[in-house]
Amino acid sequence: MTLASQIESSPCNAGARGGYPPAGKTPAAMKGSAMRCPAMNRLIRLPIAFWVLLLALLFAAKLALAEPYKAEAGPYDVSTFLVDLQDEQRDRTVPIKVYIPLQSVGPRPTVLVSHGLGGTREGLSYLGNHWASHGYLCIHMQHAGSDDSVWRDVPAKDRLRAMRQAAGTPSVAIDRAKDVPFVLDQLTQLNQQEGSKFNSLIDIEKVAIAGHSFGAWSTMAAGGMTVGGKLGKSYGDERIKCIIPLSPPVAKKRQRKATYSSLDVPALFMTGTLDTSMINSTTAEERLIPYQIMPGVSEGGAPKYQINFDGADHMTFSGETRRRLRGKVPLEDNKAFHSIILQSTTAFLDGHLLGDEDAVKWLNEGGFVELVGERGEVEMDTR
Repeated sequence: MTLASQIESSPCNAGARGGYPPAGKTPAAMKGSAMRCPAMNRLIRLPIAFWVLLLALLFAAKLALAEPYKAEAGPYDVSTFLVDLQDEQRDRTVPIKVYIPLQSVGPRPTVLVSHGLGGTREGLSYLGNHWASHGYLCIHMQHAGSDDSVWRDVPAKDRLRAMRQAAGTPSVAIDRAKDVPFVLDQLTQLNQQEGSKFNSLIDIEKVAIAGHSFGAWSTMAAGGMTVGGKLGKSYGDERIKCIIPLSPPVAKKRQRKATYSSLDVPALFMTGTLDTSMINSTTAEERLIPYQIMPGVSEGGAPKYQINFDGADHMTFSGETRRRLRGKVPLEDNKAFHSIILQSTTAFLDGHLLGDEDAVKWLNEGGFVELVGERGEVEMDTR
């Protein structure tokens, strides 16, 4: 007989079957019966060492979840090099910067990174360096038409207008969406080419994408987002296994459901309570919408997570912020945000790109929430 069945059939469980105390017995009369309960006696007689060990294991499990997740640089040295990929069909150059984990052996899991409006392949280096130090090959793309060419040779007084014009040009966005499969196609070819710097470097079965702002748009497009609403088109690429949109832009109200309900890969969204836009009228609250509309596991979709940092602004996620320099986002707060970003994104990649069960457990069972603490609010739909 199992311990559970003994408890079910014992006098100690009489209350569950007909009330306590049993008919005709007072609590005083039950004293001897309770002491004669086989299951209870077995539990009582367990040695103190057992209870000490059990408590120690429970404490260790809780402590493990609350511990930082790869907060420091990993075991691999990081080297970088630059390559310009030429798309002959589109007459377009896609510059990339590659972050390589030097001592790692064999094909590496790969993360594509997409910069925001006006940025370059040099941006988001804090992500590339950290992820590469933990074994990921990071490919930072540069998107012509929405990179620094938009503002670099423009008088200062006209730069904001130039940026807004680029952001509002549909072909600029579509070029970004098409850059992702092009880069993946090129990397696949170079990965098989003897003498190439990429030869046997890339695990094309394990590819993720991350991006900030306009780069978050590129990221969601690669993850299956519908571009253009109900009559729109998907630029999703089945080689993309998970996505990390930082400060995601928001579609027009009438297009939102159709736009984000088609996202179908694991996603980690990030934004902040000061994450407004200088380019358009997007509010910090609206940046929560892509996560809210994307179907999570409870709706038959993919696992999804979101951090809304308390006090983070739009440029926090790129690694710099002018507001911080004016005192609105203190330096120590940005350092804390960046530490959380690095740890949570690394755990997300480990869990949902590499299939590391411990990383998924850390994300889902308390470690993630403990890490963020009072710095923000965590939401997830993973079960």
